Amino acid sequence: MASPTSWEFYKEFETKILWVKICAQDLEVLDISINKWWKKRYPEYKIRVVSKKEFELIKMQAKKKEK
Repeated sequence: MASPTSWEFYKEFETKILWVKICAQDLEVLDISINKWWKKRYPEYKIRVVSKKEFELIKMQAKKKEK
């Protein structure tokens, strides 16, 4: 079973999007866990699963906007 640290998320307030990066090989079990977590904690947000490269780019862009 996948551990809780096998994925990361970044919450974008303006667009109400949760960006998720998956870091595990067992995607089926992890997918079910993320889906339950997302619908329970952030039902008003859209979810986007992205690659590590895209995830880091989104986080960097958000930091630039904050400055």
